[in-house]
This record gives sequence, C-alpha cells and structure tokens, in this order.
Amino acid sequence: MSADILSTQSAELVQPAEPANVSTARHFTSEMLVMWGLAREDRDCAELIVDELAANAARYGRAEMSVRLTICGRGLVITVTDTGDVKAESPGQVDGTPPDEHGRGLDIVRRLAGSTAIHDDEHTHRVVTTRCLAPLHRPVTPAGSAQPV
Repeated sequence: MSADILSTQSAELVQPAEPANVSTARHFTSEMLVMWGLAREDRDCAELIVDELAANAARYGRAEMSVRLTICGRGLVITVTDTGDVKAESPGQVDGTPPDEHGRGLDIVRRLAGSTAIHDDEHTHRVVTTRCLAPLHRPVTPAGSAQPV
C-alpha cells in the first residue's frame, strides 16, 4: 500500500531577509520535505519555488522573511512572507542585467505552483503558492508493526 498524505503538517523558518539566507531557506525546504516523505518531483519544484521567493524577499523585501511549509490533504502550501521595515529603495539595475531579465522568477513560480496569490499591506508582503502533490513512493506501516512484504 502506498502512503497518502492525510494529516496536516507544517514547519516554519524565520530569518533576516538577506541574500546569504536564501540557501538556508532552500535547504530547510529540502530537509522538511524529505522528512515528510514527499516525492522527488514535488521536492524539486518546492525548492525552486522557495528559492525564487526567498531571493525576491532578500533582494526587494523587508527586514525579515519567513518560509512556511504546510501539507494539507493532497496539497503543499508554501508561504514566503517578508515583514518589518521596508529596505531602502533598490539602486536599480546596478548589476547590469537588462530590464527584461528581471521578473521572470514569479513567472516560474506561477508555472510550478497550482495557484499563486500575492498579498501586500504597509507592513507585510506575502506570496502564497499551492502545489498538488504526487503520491508518495514509500510504504507506511504503523509503529511497531512489520514492514510490508
């Protein structure tokens, strides 16, 4: 019998919205989803979604960012929020990247996630994505029982 996700599980990482912390958010996502037994395809997509959203929060966001992962039924909800004081305005295209090269991250997120919603107010910027999950590939056995043959 293959496992099915029926219960709600969630985990959250809160850290300063700095470029150096984007990889921490990605590794946190990977570790949690491996621990929860998600299929490789779902983990890969979730890691890319978190990477894009955390990078945006670090580059354009506020002082603090959080990554919240929630499994509910057959869906994975990824919420990346940046809160606190607004950072000083970005200096523009100082990295030399042409303007049409920016803004593609959210397009990638929208294509990978089943749905995407963006919520803004004067104190918070939040992006919420939902992705339907593939069936898990490992068997689940109740604690103390033998492994299925």
